[in-house]
Amino acid sequence: MTQRRHFFATPSDLQPVFERAAAKSPFRFTLTGLFDSPVPKIFPSASLLPSLGQPAAVQTVACPTYLITPVGVEVRVRPVPQSVGGTKYAVDQLQNADSVTFTHGGLFATGVFISGCVATASNTPTAKRLQSAFSNAIGKLFVKVNSLYVGPDAYKLLQQGCRLTSNANSPPEFDLERPSVIA
Repeated sequence: MTQRRHFFATPSDLQPVFERAAAKSPFRFTLTGLFDSPVPKIFPSASLLPSLGQPAAVQTVACPTYLITPVGVEVRVRPVPQSVGGTKYAVDQLQNADSVTFTHGGLFATGVFISGCVATASNTPTAKRLQSAFSNAIGKLFVKVNSLYVGPDAYKLLQQGCRLTSNANSPPEFDLERPSVIA
């Protein structure tokens, strides 16, 4: 069963989330995707993520996603033979059950902010613990607006009229609505 928590957060909104989650258990980040090299791109801390603070993609699913794994857990890379010949190498949850995925989203363009998500498709105790650590930190530090969580700086952007959405190409009626009262 997939567990996920969607959110809107600036890098400064996320810093206390990382700190709170790391207090439960140290972790690291590995860029997910299909690569030419079998060597995973591992980052020991969020401050080293090359995409954090950079313009987001047009929609959440196109933003960089990272595996979060406990420090000391080997990240497995699986070979994926290509129909045109050669091999690519996948980093994903399929071979890394003791993980969650993390997509931070962010500012796509002036006035458009893309959502992020922390999720896991795994039922291992480690994946559940990681998901819980991040979900709880987001739940405690962010404001819940409808069914989504919004960090303090992202909330200010919402109040200033910024579109908070999972897809910049979606009509504005699918954006997170600015609340009149915080829930």
